[in-house]
Amino acid sequence: MNRVLLAAFVVLAFSACSAARDAAVPAGVADASHGDGSIEPSASGNVFVANWYDSTVTVYSAGAKSRLRAITNGIESPNALAINGSGGLYVGNYGAPSGSITSDVVVYGGGGGSPSRTITQGVRGPYSIAFGNSGKLYVANYGGSNVTVYGRGSDSVLQTITNGVRSPEVLAFNKAGNLYVANWSSNSVTVYAPGKLKPLTTLKTGVLHPDGLAIDSAQKAYVANRGNDSVTVYTPGHRDTPHTITKGVRQPLTLISTSSNELYVLNYGNNTVSVYAEKTRALEHVISSGIACPTTMARSSSGLLYVANSCPSSMSVYDSSGSLLRSVNKGLDGPVAIGIAP
Repeated sequence: MNRVLLAAFVVLAFSACSAARDAAVPAGVADASHGDGSIEPSASGNVFVANWYDSTVTVYSAGAKSRLRAITNGIESPNALAINGSGGLYVGNYGAPSGSITSDVVVYGGGGGSPSRTITQGVRGPYSIAFGNSGKLYVANYGGSNVTVYGRGSDSVLQTITNGVRSPEVLAFNKAGNLYVANWSSNSVTVYAPGKLKPLTTLKTGVLHPDGLAIDSAQKAYVANRGNDSVTVYTPGHRDTPHTITKGVRQPLTLISTSSNELYVLNYGNNTVSVYAEKTRALEHVISSGIACPTTMARSSSGLLYVANSCPSSMSVYDSSGSLLRSVNKGLDGPVAIGIAP
């Protein structure tokens, strides 16, 4: 989570609203090839943006060339957003006060509109939503300091992971289905084998207030450390001493590992996206145009990069080379999460 933005959101919320909520910024968007609900086929590539301030999810066409609609039904201070491989839209509402029992995950089919179902059991301050290799739904509950697991299409908690979990912010999976949980409070990343509640291993070397996670095609794990302006790189198996990337990294948030073996790092501290070669960890180029107080980013299968900004509220779109295509602000009010329809 971007702690600077958290403070700004809270101050603005209390000054603007009589019933204010604590705000929170998710660190990314997960996707998978299983799930219920679907978005109409024509929506492939559509972009969904969760807006904290006005409690909406705004939908744009691919490339954000046009604003299509706003989803409001069931949305209340949205903090996490994910779209599964079949197009099911999942929105995590943080709750009032922050991380309270009013938190939920709302599920939409047919491109959004009215919720098809609402998950409340076990949800407390959802920070990240992800889908496991088996199609199970995982929710990182910052307010409950746990990760709740749900069967495909189920609203009931299947498992609750608490061992090693402390203020979880980000979830990721490797090819083997192992779950990685970034824990802000304990400065660690805990790794769990499929279906297990006890950590397989705990990554702590170089980890300080982790805000982002990524697993590349070679199964290396990347951890964005907001506390020490670095990205820690763990080799597969995590037995070797991890490497550290610091050049160009300032208060890193979201990480993206691409199919072209590049690592994208969103930096709140210097308003950039820095791009690295995964094999050598060399800084290839820096994207800065159109970025101001960024909150999150997402990348489409076609290579379009979307960056959400908070000052002012906007979203910038870049081509695969990092050139700015357009910036949009219509329909955005405190954007904190981005999802792209498959």
